[in-house]
Amino acid sequence: MTLGQWLNSLTLLDHIIILGFFIIAGFLAHVTLVAIRQWYQHIQKSNPYANEFRITPLYFMGVAILYTVIIYKLLGGIVTTWVETIIDK
Repeated sequence: MTLGQWLNSLTLLDHIIILGFFIIAGFLAHVTLVAIRQWYQHIQKSNPYANEFRITPLYFMGVAILYTVIIYKLLGGIVTTWVETIIDK
């Protein structure tokens, strides 16, 4: 099954859960990139030739998507089942 077929087979509830996971992953990505920038500045100290570590949208989206996939693989089925039981009641 390709990615497009998989996305088309998802229900509205699955899309909402993945969006929620992406919001959480965006926060985690921001915290991770800020920590990496502080660690890099600490390692370089006052080196005048050190490159500046910038948080670009490409880095942010890459880390956020990675976190989203990890969170979905770990918790996706559990959260979907839990939300479905809450909605059905």
